[in-house]
Amino acid sequence: MTEAIPIAIFWAVMLLLAMHLGLALAAASVPAITSLTGLHKAKRLKIFINKFGQQSSTFALLGGLWVFVVLCAALAALWFLLPEKAPYVCGIPLPLAAVAGPVILGAAAFLAYRGLWQRLKNQKVLHAVIGLAATVLLWIAFYTGLATLRPLSLALPAPTGPEFLLPPAGSLFWRLLALGITLSISLAGIFTGAWLVWRRDKDDFGRDYYNFTLRLTARIGFLGQIAVLAAMGWLLAGFLPLVGELSRRLTIAVALYGTGTLLTLLCLGVVMPQENALRHKLMLVAAFLTTLMALTGLFAGLTSIFFPAVFTAPVPLP
Repeated sequence: MTEAIPIAIFWAVMLLLAMHLGLALAAASVPAITSLTGLHKAKRLKIFINKFGQQSSTFALLGGLWVFVVLCAALAALWFLLPEKAPYVCGIPLPLAAVAGPVILGAAAFLAYRGLWQRLKNQKVLHAVIGLAATVLLWIAFYTGLATLRPLSLALPAPTGPEFLLPPAGSLFWRLLALGITLSISLAGIFTGAWLVWRRDKDDFGRDYYNFTLRLTARIGFLGQIAVLAAMGWLLAGFLPLVGELSRRLTIAVALYGTGTLLTLLCLGVVMPQENALRHKLMLVAAFLTTLMALTGLFAGLTSIFFPAVFTAPVPLP
């Protein structure tokens, strides 16, 4: 019975991590995607693209605010519950400033991008530059956040200088970074597609609009997943010499990731070519759920490799 408790806690934490880190990665790439689509010159699609950009940006704004609140709560809990680990991510000035700086700048750029939507409607290039800058800054925040975890995973002292921001060239860090960036693009399409389906009855912009945008988000998600698989292959090439016999936890994680990814590609592949994509909106909901399955497996696998002692010790009962 005592062994089941840490197992249940582990998988519950992985699911929550999949939901919140997935949402953060998705929100980070939305400004770039809406910026680039906004540069499309076809007049017949101009209204659709404009509404899509505003809807998607609203999703990113709400999602980003929620993740920020959860992140602050998690850091506060870490500071009080695990004070010996807190300096790895909450150390002042570093590494906290290295993570908080890009987050604040990226959030400011995104708010400017969203707030100036109408004022810059005739200055698409300038508006797009602001959106792209927001995404790049948020990706930099992911870079620095990932860099703070490297000393912890290697049992090195908590970083106090900027050296941790430039890992060795042969480090798996760079492969994980590539995986994160490609995931961010793919999740932006998948999560936004699910958001559009959920808002369908509240924001009724017509069937033609939803046929166009649901097909667009499915394509972004599908092509992003192909890039994710390429990054995953690169990462696995570096993992194989390090990973010995698969543990039970790691076996389950691999099964969840593989099954979730294949089902996600299948669902998105069904929607992509459809002229009447709205009829297949449940496929986008299914893609969202299977993506959460894949992310849960992915984060469980990475945790099992880099932090194998997490939730493995029996939890004492009162």
